[in-house]
Amino acid sequence: MHSARHCTASLPCAVCGNNQIKIIAKKDRNGQPLINVMCINCGLVWVDPQPTIECTEKFYASEYRKQYKKAFQPKHKHCYRETLRAIDRSTRFLSVYRDGMRVLDVGAGAGFFAYVLQRIGILIDGIEPNEEYANYARSNLQLNTIITGFLRDLTTENQYDLITINHVFEHMPNPREAMVQMHKLLKKGGHVLMEIPNIEAIYHAPNKIFHVGHLYWYNPNTIRALALQLGFLIDDIQIINGTKHINIVLTKCDESTVTEVEVNSLVAGNAEIISAVLQQHTMQRHFFTPTPYVRFLRKSHQYYKEQIYIKKFNNGKDICDSVCNKLLSIQKPN
Repeated sequence: MHSARHCTASLPCAVCGNNQIKIIAKKDRNGQPLINVMCINCGLVWVDPQPTIECTEKFYASEYRKQYKKAFQPKHKHCYRETLRAIDRSTRFLSVYRDGMRVLDVGAGAGFFAYVLQRIGILIDGIEPNEEYANYARSNLQLNTIITGFLRDLTTENQYDLITINHVFEHMPNPREAMVQMHKLLKKGGHVLMEIPNIEAIYHAPNKIFHVGHLYWYNPNTIRALALQLGFLIDDIQIINGTKHINIVLTKCDESTVTEVEVNSLVAGNAEIISAVLQQHTMQRHFFTPTPYVRFLRKSHQYYKEQIYIKKFNNGKDICDSVCNKLLSIQKPN
């Protein structure tokens, strides 16, 4: 899986600008060719070579949801799962949200998160590149504030108090540009609430990590270094139990808060740490731990429960409403 040979990347590292890399994977989780490389200076991981912006946007507009979910629109099981996830996500959201904030959800999907928030009296805007999923949000969930498009399509500056971007930033072909764009869209002192996968996580088997849609992989140090360079302060960062996803809250400030020397200090030794984690995460070690078996049993139980639950319903909105009625005990803050 890993290569010790250093080579030159086709594009510079988005965090530190270095172009010296090593190849850490040559196939994706489906066994298809996909080269992932790691910056030997800071530890950022990305797909190299990258697809063109045009190919990437076409992929997310028409292919990604079909490939990932095997459906043009959410199936009933997805309505159930995503509503549960949205309720869980809203708990973290409410720790940042204050009454009257204007909110944008980047990568809004079929609108389940926006729908859950609407149920507790919070209206948000959303942008989603996939036409079918955005249409589902508008036509099935009556969420008219979710539009079809990409982050770069939004041009009104200083508009939002809070931007949420949940498992979307890793799909961005130009993370620096995306971070700058969010900075522009936010009002002074506005926040970004982001969750992304963690390259240091060993939740999945070693051959099931890399995905064609994940163009970049971060760990806490690389996402901190990127945000600090581009006009954000780090309010809070948490590592989610189990999956080890990174959940981070950023606050907009006027300019970069770190020098190049401080960036280098923040990521010093980071590549070596990530390399050690990846090298130790072998198939043998993975399957000699309880993790894959506990995960299998948990998912099997989850899928059984959801099939029992959803068979009573004829449409996705009814499933969303039922889950919300049953589990949504959170309240809008004053």
